[in-house]
Amino acid sequence: MSRKLKSSALCPHCWHRFRPDEVLWIATHPDLLGDRLLSSEDPVRFLPSRFTPAREAIDPGGARTRRLACPRCHLEVPQLVLERPMTIMSIAGSPSSGKSYFLASAMWKLREDLARLFSVAFTDTDPAMNRAITDNEARLFLSEDRSAAVHIDKTELEGAQYNSVQFDPGVATLLARPYIFTLRPSRDHVNGHAPDRLTQLITLYDNAGEHFFPGADTARAPGTQHLAQAQVLTFVFDPTQDVRFRQRLGSVSSDPQLAPGAKVTRQDQLIVEMARRVRMHAGLSAQQRVPKPLFVVLSKSDIWGSLLREESGEAVDITTPPYWRERAGLGKMGIRRVDAVSDRVRALLSDLAPEVVAAAEDAFERVIYVPVSAIGTSPVLDPASGLLKVPVSRIAPRWVSVPFLYTLARWSSHLVANDRGDAGESIGSASTDLDAD
Repeated sequence: MSRKLKSSALCPHCWHRFRPDEVLWIATHPDLLGDRLLSSEDPVRFLPSRFTPAREAIDPGGARTRRLACPRCHLEVPQLVLERPMTIMSIAGSPSSGKSYFLASAMWKLREDLARLFSVAFTDTDPAMNRAITDNEARLFLSEDRSAAVHIDKTELEGAQYNSVQFDPGVATLLARPYIFTLRPSRDHVNGHAPDRLTQLITLYDNAGEHFFPGADTARAPGTQHLAQAQVLTFVFDPTQDVRFRQRLGSVSSDPQLAPGAKVTRQDQLIVEMARRVRMHAGLSAQQRVPKPLFVVLSKSDIWGSLLREESGEAVDITTPPYWRERAGLGKMGIRRVDAVSDRVRALLSDLAPEVVAAAEDAFERVIYVPVSAIGTSPVLDPASGLLKVPVSRIAPRWVSVPFLYTLARWSSHLVANDRGDAGESIGSASTDLDAD
């Protein structure tokens, strides 16, 4: 069966847009090593002139290959990038705000809940490309030793989570590795009769928090330029790094992240810097609101959730998931409930950290506030290593998949239903299938 290719595709590494006939192929012949933009150990990239009947390219050494690469950065891209729409969701936040824990926990819950409740398969588009995040998922959720305490390493400024490309000879440029996931309706989904037509990709990035400080995005490390390409942006706000939350929580929680001397960060400034970069790379004016939704994700809700109250004074339920299985083959997202909780979180932030609300709503046209807890429990201090670790037996994520399911339910179509009765809205001023052409 022939594949239907898009008229253009976006590279998830360097964000270069190219036509399918411009895509490079990756040689497999053992003598063809030493790509000019990558390293001496990387196979040569080439534009083929010969193909097999099975649509495999024949490299200059006569070997067959199916692997593809971007014509600009030469990094490998999955075949589906040329075929299906791709939504980029960029995640920003301060160092130690919990981004890596949030991502790992959210991806695991999406794998579980999309399959169980929504009849949608959420899989790795390229398992090798997603290895870092799947390793973190396994560390949190697949440990055989239930008495163990685990830790996710901090995302570094350089290293394995970045690709090095020499656009100019001898000058290395570091690009953040993307995590790419495929969403495809299962056979029992209400729209399972057209799985290929409804298949879509989600691409995520996990930058070191230091990359979001002013001045950190440079020509050598333009790692956050995906912010301008993203259709949906997420900022992870850590209440334990805000002095006013810390003062309010000191008498109600003994979590070690509230210990005296812990890190305090001006997180509103990171939102301002994030918006500045989006405007700059997207060609928007300095005063123009970004026409994309922003999720302000308040992490570690197991610590501060008791502060969140309804107008009546009752506690807000932020543990029960706001989505459910409506009927066989159809899951539904409670958009109305998420919006109502967002209003209560906004009210709390307006009381304790009003500059964060002001920064977010001054810069973005639509802001949704979501309380999450990646692990659902307090970490413990490991005396041997000095690290905060998480007891595996107590891990219980809260609402981590909500920003992603909300995005699918409100701004995508035909995979996840919602309780607003919308057939699917556009993201900002553009179509949901922003990468479809």
